[in-house]
Amino acid sequence: MGKLNGKVAIITGSTAGIGRAMAERFAAEGAALVICGRNRDHGEAAARALRDSGASALYQPLDITDEDQVRALVERAVGEFGGLDILVNNAGANGEAIAVGALHELPSALFDTSVRTGIQGLFWCCKYSLPPLIARGGGTVINISSLAAIRAIPKMGAYAMAKAAMEALTRQIANDYAAHNIRCNSLLVGTVRPGAGDTSTLPDNLDFDALNTQMRATTMLGHLGNYRDVAEAALFLASDSARYLTGVSLPVDGGAASKIQYPDFTRHGH
Repeated sequence: MGKLNGKVAIITGSTAGIGRAMAERFAAEGAALVICGRNRDHGEAAARALRDSGASALYQPLDITDEDQVRALVERAVGEFGGLDILVNNAGANGEAIAVGALHELPSALFDTSVRTGIQGLFWCCKYSLPPLIARGGGTVINISSLAAIRAIPKMGAYAMAKAAMEALTRQIANDYAAHNIRCNSLLVGTVRPGAGDTSTLPDNLDFDALNTQMRATTMLGHLGNYRDVAEAALFLASDSARYLTGVSLPVDGGAASKIQYPDFTRHGH
């Protein structure tokens, strides 16, 4: 018997990447899935692959910055599957919209995109999903956050602001909806190697080997994570195994958040 049998889940930004990995993992544990995102071809392919594996899945187009599309997403999930048990807020800014750069140099339009995606879109997803979760007698909200919310990452101020807001909302929902048997937790994702299809928006001249070596050194485990690592953590939070966890920010980072990046002083003695 699957850990999520009979559950209905919306995973935003699930046409590819971490979102699709979570969808595949949830489906393998018996959940009915609503795949959503802006890329219709990828979304239809993801939903079809899940159905071919025996899961219940559908694709719904979603631009998270459009309130009407968010409302339509939740309405379709409830209409097709009879309710909602799990909301995973995974969609967020990517590529240029992450707004990498010193704050005083950022174009206002890029900052606005980061805020609309990471804060306003998040608000709408929660606003329209919480009523059906309440009607279901409880459920869970999982926010896919980042180490940027709690640690400074060079020149990612706009992204960090959005993820810090997500952390605050995680605690707020956990507190305000506990009486409705709704749990809310977040995953602080970091040091996870991007998939081959998720690097197209990064600089062409980026030295991935050097970057990965540097990132591995920031971890305790000495290696980078992958999308499956994030999906397994999300499955844990979605399942009854985490029934007494709420308001938690769980790092998925190989220990990077707990490690001070000091040198090994024993190698510098006389």
